[in-house]
Amino acid sequence: MIERDYIMRMIQMLSQALAAILFWKRQKEYPKAAGEIRKVSKQLLGIELEVLGKLSDAQMIGLLSLDPMLGIGRCYAAGMLLKEEGEIAVLADRVDEGHAALLKSLSLLAESGLRNRGPFEAAHSAAVDDVIRELEGAEVPVHTLKKLFSYYDLTGQFAKAAPILDRAVELEPGFAAEGSKFYSRLAARIGNDPQEGGLAKEQIEAGLSKYPSKS
Repeated sequence: MIERDYIMRMIQMLSQALAAILFWKRQKEYPKAAGEIRKVSKQLLGIELEVLGKLSDAQMIGLLSLDPMLGIGRCYAAGMLLKEEGEIAVLADRVDEGHAALLKSLSLLAESGLRNRGPFEAAHSAAVDDVIRELEGAEVPVHTLKKLFSYYDLTGQFAKAAPILDRAVELEPGFAAEGSKFYSRLAARIGNDPQEGGLAKEQIEAGLSKYPSKS
């Protein structure tokens, strides 16, 4: 009950802050948008995002999860705020800085979605897709790709999971075993349904050929 109440209050506060950040972004008042991020990050996370951002994504997750009851919600909030920070940096022509923040955002958003067994709200799913678009062409670490694949798989977004799987396998060939499990499971479920999570039957069959079962 405490966790649920905290998450509901967090989402309300986060939504209000994101609305204010969006307003300042549209006005191209980037320092004011950054000020909103600093203010709400201290309220929701107990630490300013500027300080948190000096850590790796794994270190962030560990720090935010010291209280297991509140950790999932804090990881989600940090991911959303890092997304805004990254977008502001890109808009201000600080692209490398922006991409670094967006990569950490993607890791935290995928992590919180996996731990929550699904997105917290519609904005969560939309944010993941937005960050991926922002990072198009950028190098995403394999550990983040693996989490993102698992997130899309968990949420039934199989058409989005498939290309992420391919990118992860390019970087870590051993991950192909997960591809075998993924396509075998989809093939068993598809039955007479011509599509499963956005993947056509022909695409699933092609996936089975690419990632054959080892058994």
